[in-house]
Amino acid sequence: MHSSSLNRRTFLKTASGLLLAPAMPMIARDVSAQEASVVVGTWGGDYQNLLQKIVNPLAGGANVVFDTGNAVARATKVRAEKNARRGTMDVVLLQDVDMYDLSRAEVFETLTAKEVPNIVNTIELFRTPYSIPHIFSAMVLVYNTEKFKTPPESFTAALDPALRGRTGFSDILFVANTLFAGLANGGNMSSFDPGMRFLGEIKKNDPKIFPSNEAVAAALKSGEIWMTCMWKARALQWQDAGLPLGFVVPREGAVAVTFEGAVPRNSRNKSGAQKYLNAMLDPKGQVEFARAMGYAPTVQNADMPADLKARVSFTEAELQRVKPYDSKSLADLKNGCLEYWNKSFKAGA
Repeated sequence: MHSSSLNRRTFLKTASGLLLAPAMPMIARDVSAQEASVVVGTWGGDYQNLLQKIVNPLAGGANVVFDTGNAVARATKVRAEKNARRGTMDVVLLQDVDMYDLSRAEVFETLTAKEVPNIVNTIELFRTPYSIPHIFSAMVLVYNTEKFKTPPESFTAALDPALRGRTGFSDILFVANTLFAGLANGGNMSSFDPGMRFLGEIKKNDPKIFPSNEAVAAALKSGEIWMTCMWKARALQWQDAGLPLGFVVPREGAVAVTFEGAVPRNSRNKSGAQKYLNAMLDPKGQVEFARAMGYAPTVQNADMPADLKARVSFTEAELQRVKPYDSKSLADLKNGCLEYWNKSFKAGA
């Protein structure tokens, strides 16, 4: 994502969040099967299920096989295969800062309207030469309405001794979690340092760390935790499932993010991969994603009903507090953030 927050706020009027979850790696396939298939590297869980239900049927009858795992492993695989004549993935899905970082290694095909016609309908602000914007999200503060007499206004609530052991994090969202914490510590979207310092303070209050977004939901449902930071769309899903939850854009701000798709230069099936990216931008499919998961289309020709648009949108006041990534600055800092998260914050949790 690139830093033009004013235009992003205009787009945010119709935007919301995403869900992610880890899964087991795909089983190895023979070479002929790989060439006939479109191998999509993605997270597992509900996001993958929706890709299979909504996008796969729009992808021109392609045999889609998912290579599921976490984003770090996926990016590492693409880098390792850079000089290979044939890679193992045809489509790579990553969040914006990870995709930008990987693009600097010149591993992706350039995408134009010739190969992916629906690119012309995307919000121009989200376009890059190397990827398509699939969905937009914003991280908000999610809380149990039965445990809070009044909604928390700031993530500094995580420091309250009364909430010892009651704040939870999704491990796979370490980048956004750290930036979200940094905003509560006077930081911005160009550095992880304020967030790492604030997480150090939160750790003194015994936070819980869970392996996936689904595990966070289970902890909220059981009452093990009372508060978390999570994509807005996920909070909407959890509300729909009957959990007594509210969510707020905290006074210090919320974290914006775009999730993107790209085609490695050594893809075995570039034509199928381009068709798959085009299907991800299909307006009807994007509306279905919004309806099912609570985030808005990234294409301008999606006909979203007024009630759905109202459900996934942000107020004008909230828009002023939603912060876009500074991918150029963060790309070189991300490994340090991960090291801190694993060795300091997560250790012993």
